[in-house]
Amino acid sequence: MAAHVVLLVDDNDLYRGMLRSLLELHGYQVVPARNGTEGLACAAAARIDAAVVDVDMPGMDGFEFCRQLKAQQLVAGREVPMWIITGAFRPALEKRAAASGALLVLRKPFPIAELRENLERQFVKQASPLAPEGSTQNER
Repeated sequence: MAAHVVLLVDDNDLYRGMLRSLLELHGYQVVPARNGTEGLACAAAARIDAAVVDVDMPGMDGFEFCRQLKAQQLVAGREVPMWIITGAFRPALEKRAAASGALLVLRKPFPIAELRENLERQFVKQASPLAPEGSTQNER
């Protein structure tokens, strides 16, 4: 079975590198991107299974990225689960994240196990014969 491909979009080189290494240690293939524009280009060029996106980035923020990625993926006939990550959690983030199509907001630093559990839960749902094609809805 091929590794799941996770698009990781974060403008912080150190954090992106650390999270990439941790995800790769757990068997995921990671496609890194430094900003939203680069992330959309990566998503168009590679078949991704999930996206983990920083909210506070220069240019295109994580919410706009999620909206555009969702539109891009729907045109391609699929929908990938997306998570917002942030070091500056604010209560309004969860509503904005949901409105942009993201499943959940994870506050940096978060345990890698928390992200892995969320990823695996979605991958199991997608693989389930009872799940609708492209299903990514997360129980809240």
